[in-house]
Amino acid sequence: MSQLVQLVFLSSLLIMSMAQAQQSDLVERTFTGVSKETVPQVARKDIQDQAFQQVSEEIIRDLIGNDHFLKKKTLIQSKIIKNAAKYIPVQKPSSLTQDGEQYAMSINMKISIRDLKALLQSNGLMAENDSAPIVLPLIVWNDRVNGDSFRWWSSDRSGSTFLPKESRELEEALAKALQKNGFYSLKPTESGLGQQVPQGYQSERLSSEELQFVSRYFNSSLALDGQIVIEKEKGQTYRIEMRVAAVQVQNGRTIADVSRRFVTETGSSEIKVSKKLKEVLETAANDLSGQILEAWQRGSIGTSIIRVSIQGRTSLPQKEAFKEKVRSQLTQVKLIRERFVSSEWVSFEIDSSTPPAELVKSFEKLDIGGRSLSRVSDSSQEIVLRWVQ
Repeated sequence: MSQLVQLVFLSSLLIMSMAQAQQSDLVERTFTGVSKETVPQVARKDIQDQAFQQVSEEIIRDLIGNDHFLKKKTLIQSKIIKNAAKYIPVQKPSSLTQDGEQYAMSINMKISIRDLKALLQSNGLMAENDSAPIVLPLIVWNDRVNGDSFRWWSSDRSGSTFLPKESRELEEALAKALQKNGFYSLKPTESGLGQQVPQGYQSERLSSEELQFVSRYFNSSLALDGQIVIEKEKGQTYRIEMRVAAVQVQNGRTIADVSRRFVTETGSSEIKVSKKLKEVLETAANDLSGQILEAWQRGSIGTSIIRVSIQGRTSLPQKEAFKEKVRSQLTQVKLIRERFVSSEWVSFEIDSSTPPAELVKSFEKLDIGGRSLSRVSDSSQEIVLRWVQ
């Protein structure tokens, strides 16, 4: 009997957690409109259509960007907004009132961001860029066993063919893994792109500014910045250290990374290193590609990290309510993370492509347990708010 009670209790908890997750995904909006239709039922439908149109446009612009919205407006209208019932599960209209020759009505709606994103995704409308992003590998090879190094963007190369061959193998593995997820990766070693790189940008380790320049030179929006080091291990075995990070060219932000260490079997260095790399490159490339895809799907590519701080005493319930309101109400914000808490100050990091000056207005509209926030200051990287008494 006790086991049955436990099972019922656990099932209830699961149902409650699923319901809470669904509720947290809903964004609430209220629309008040008027209609000049003379028949009450027709006027009610007219105002409802206006509400769906306005609220849908507002949220979709936040999700995919205004430029992309304008470019795809006709398709969005026919494929998304015409099917608004699929992502607006809750709507509570007020009574229809007549004012002269027109009718007026308010509608409170709850919009499922998850369902809206899924509908946009299924119609190929989520990505902010029409073409697949171009990825450029910028990976340095260091063979400390044989005293050799290779980087495709430098004309200063040794006569060894081992590292260029392995570089081509890595680029092929990356291209295949990324292509599965809709990304296009250049193969610069195979294509001989190094001959096109300006002389001043052929250093072994590119600075952030140099990495951005070379990436833009080849029209890529993501760079794979990394290094692979081969060293002697015990006996006749060899250690391979691999580190590759996917960096947004736009702002130098890392959105994915892989770090691996492998040890070869005993034998000749080039033969055993080549064998080990053949075994592991596909898995590592798939891992990196998967992380990039996740960042793309949650909207982190093309966004910047902005620090949001609140001055004044913030209780734990207020802090949690603020995060929940941001997640559920501000569609311009892709992610929010807590970073610092003290008795008189709390700070968060958010991912957003919206300029801080515009985000401030959205923060000031939030109702957090009957309290609101006002702007203290804002810059390109930080917003400071305070509680309004």
